Amino acid sequence: MRFLVIDDSLQMRRIITNVLARLGYTDVVQVANGREALKRLETEVFDVIVTDWYMPEMSGPEFLRALRGKKDAKDVRIIVVSGNGSKDDVGRAIELGASAYVLKPFTAETFRERIAPVCAAVAASADTELPAGFAAAM
Repeated sequence: MRFLVIDDSLQMRRIITNVLARLGYTDVVQVANGREALKRLETEVFDVIVTDWYMPEMSGPEFLRALRGKKDAKDVRIIVVSGNGSKDDVGRAIELGASAYVLKPFTAETFRERIAPVCAAVAASADTELPAGFAAAM
């Protein structure tokens, strides 16, 4: 399973990548904003995108709108990570096609719990198994 992590904070990108690695997901690409992500998506395929909601250059909502407008990216799963847990933001993220919403700051366990259904759905649709580290954490 390939992940694309989008966050303007290098520290947050590293945290998410480290948590994913502990769960057994090591195929992770990091970018700093939605514009960079769209550029990568022109030539690469990802199963799951983890994106920040508030970013400079292109916000999470702008990125989701642009992504959902692409025919070849309509099925990619999206996990939004944000420091704002307002009902409006969560509702808007789901409305724009997010599969999950994770509130910052989060623990590794909370992150795993929130992404577990998304990863299970991707694995099931691809007829693959979850990595051993992920299954052990469940």
